[in-house]
Amino acid sequence: MSNITCDEIMADKAGPPPMFDAVGRYTIATILVFIPVMTIAGNAITIVAVVTHRRLRNITNAFVVSLAVADMSVALCVMPFGIYQQLTNKEWMLGNTFCTIVTSMDVMLCTVSIFHLSCMAIDRYLAICRPFLHERMTWRVVAVMLFICWVVPIFISFVPIMNKWNQIGIEEFLDCAAPPELNACPFFVNIPFALICSAIAFYIPVVFMGVCNWKIYLAARRQAMQIRSLDTSLHKHHKGKGKFKQETKAAKTLSIIMGCFSVCWFPFFIFNIFDPIIGYKIPYTPWAVALWLGYLNSMMNPFLYYKFNRNFKFAFRRIFMCKICRGISEYEESVITGNTQVSE
Repeated sequence: MSNITCDEIMADKAGPPPMFDAVGRYTIATILVFIPVMTIAGNAITIVAVVTHRRLRNITNAFVVSLAVADMSVALCVMPFGIYQQLTNKEWMLGNTFCTIVTSMDVMLCTVSIFHLSCMAIDRYLAICRPFLHERMTWRVVAVMLFICWVVPIFISFVPIMNKWNQIGIEEFLDCAAPPELNACPFFVNIPFALICSAIAFYIPVVFMGVCNWKIYLAARRQAMQIRSLDTSLHKHHKGKGKFKQETKAAKTLSIIMGCFSVCWFPFFIFNIFDPIIGYKIPYTPWAVALWLGYLNSMMNPFLYYKFNRNFKFAFRRIFMCKICRGISEYEESVITGNTQVSE
């Protein structure tokens, strides 16, 4: 370390995390526990719904199931350690190696989620804008896309973080902000790491999804005008209209899911870029709120499926009413309710 003291280095930086008494710690932890519990329950129900309901077993929902697995992984492998740090007033007694693993897992799973949404955007874009190409979207192609969604994020999470590339150039600051005797598990990044990883894990995919949704909107409006101009009395036109309507509704649901993801993670990634640029001056509390807002997104997707997708609503209700346990088939349920054509 140079002759500059830690007091001088930390003079204009954000202060230490706030310390809470026992009542405050347990109150915050109790509130936060609700998020992983609901995340696991909601995404587990989503997976069961796709597996047990024929109408949901399609290529698009393969991405939904894999995304649900990623969200459950956040709830199981990342959120509990965030709650643990709240209970211990940010004291980390699980070792530096495990701290690095949990941090890497956090970055990886966030990236996995947005890669899934990008693949779902591609699927909807092809279904509406390039239907002939969409017919080539086989299970093998989907398997390759899912493999990419899970493997590529490793190279912007575990690889650089394990090699401490995020700490290059800020070693003196880290020695002062988180000395070994402090028993903390902070995650600070240098400017190159912040820019590159934020771009790959958030900004580029968000722009890509926005372009896809804009093209979908233009194509949907154009096709809607064409359909209205056709003689809808012909059966084939009715069939085409129904298929188009189904694809458009699925795209609308996906755009809402993407929008919620972007809104939930936007504050965190704004902080992630600007904090190293301005010299690590953003206090702990805004960081914590932004991070848990991002985690909250993992809990939201099942609710969005239920709200905006009739097939998922139908499947969720059958699960909640235990009609699968009683052996009532989808066909019997449709006959009983008169809902013989449950559409997207």
